[in-house]
Amino acid sequence: MKTFLFAIGLAILSSCSAQTTFKTFYTENNQQADFTMGFSTSLIGSFLADDDEEIKELMKKAKHTRIMVFSENWEKTNSNFNKFIKRSGYDKLVKIKDDNDKISLYALEEKGVIKEIVVQISTGDELVLLGLKTNLTYDDLSKMFSDNHIVLN
Repeated sequence: MKTFLFAIGLAILSSCSAQTTFKTFYTENNQQADFTMGFSTSLIGSFLADDDEEIKELMKKAKHTRIMVFSENWEKTNSNFNKFIKRSGYDKLVKIKDDNDKISLYALEEKGVIKEIVVQISTGDELVLLGLKTNLTYDDLSKMFSDNHIVLN
């Protein structure tokens, strides 16, 4: 009987640990940031050039963007962010390193649709985090990256 109750308790706990969005991290850490801003992604589309049709199409599938910039204690925030990414179920799509500069791209997927993309940029003295709520498929991302000769696996 104890084993049965333990199994039920474990199932309940695992269902409670559902995926977390970047908004959670943003809310918990925005007081430590030097700069934060959230805005509708449709605003970005109005600044794009007319020949950026593919980007504009992708922006239609995006909903909201949040930006955070850290310069003081950015290493601690970066460590906290990495822990957040691991426990929240994000998949790492791309990681680029050049000396002290690092860029990582993470995606949170639900039922085959990318619900959120988070970009982590660290420069050695600063951390920039960008969260983007979306309804993209991997085909949408591949199309965008193919025009820039980047291949997603």
